Amino acid sequence: MKKALITGIFGQDGSYLCEILAKKGYELHGIIKNNLSENSQGIKDYLERLGINPKLYFVDLNDFKRLQELIIMICPDEIYHLAAFHVSAQDVNNSKCIKGKQLYDYNVKSTSNLLYICHEYLRAPKFVTAGSCLMFDDCDAIIQSEITPFKSCSLYGIAKISENMLVEFYRRKGLHASTAILFNHESSRRSNNFVTKKIVKALVAITNGGNQALVLGNLNAKKDWGWAKDYAYGMFLMSQIDKPKDYVLASGSHHTVCDFIEIVAAKLNINNWQKHVKLNDNLITRASQANLLGDWSLAKCELNWKHSISLGQLADLMVENELSGELA
Repeated sequence: MKKALITGIFGQDGSYLCEILAKKGYELHGIIKNNLSENSQGIKDYLERLGINPKLYFVDLNDFKRLQELIIMICPDEIYHLAAFHVSAQDVNNSKCIKGKQLYDYNVKSTSNLLYICHEYLRAPKFVTAGSCLMFDDCDAIIQSEITPFKSCSLYGIAKISENMLVEFYRRKGLHASTAILFNHESSRRSNNFVTKKIVKALVAITNGGNQALVLGNLNAKKDWGWAKDYAYGMFLMSQIDKPKDYVLASGSHHTVCDFIEIVAAKLNINNWQKHVKLNDNLITRASQANLLGDWSLAKCELNWKHSISLGQLADLMVENELSGELA
């Protein structure tokens, strides 16, 4: 029986990966925070209803000694590093949100710790970490692939670039390490501060008689959206190949925020969604005007990775889950 360790196991990506690996017979281990968010607790409860109960550990990823002891004890065959701090548009005015320097320091140090431990203390582990399309958020390329030079104007993107440099360093030293460069991927397991989940929740509430405003930033912002479960499966495939490599996981298609609202509104038979929308410029945080659009042809060719549902089907699934209270 293979053993897998997942950081951020009750986040969106970690939970889908947990499901995928459970079906394949893995022994599952997860690192979590001391206090789960309401969203993560809901995901944990959902997985328990499916009979999926990974072994859990409360460990600070920046606590090298404790992390070293834990990983040596587990001795995992595969490590998926999905935990990270980030700041969404909804967090801009929140005085409690993590600051830029803290974000950079924590994310880079946690990745550095995990890579060092894997290289020095494990026999032949496979390591996959989650990158981000924000690694390209200040580049000029119309479409971004694995050979597009990274250039970012956000500390989150710069942190992910730094982490990728560490991945490359340890890969050259013989570690099976890779970065999944993830473009936007969504599901019902997103927390409520992400725009797709926010749209779905608000429009479902309106159909149930609510009169709440849907407060958004730029309706014309273009996104490269896919289904998170497909992206989690892509990370699993990356750990199965003989030669580690970084891969872009993306849809290769652009849709605006307005497009997504219209898809969801049509599903719910809402003809006048515009009257419920209020624009707030404070929610537009990205200084870059780069169009983030991923070329996933390498993953298709070498991993046989593909999308299982369209954006319209994803919107349908999110609406159905919101109506039923499920997290499929």
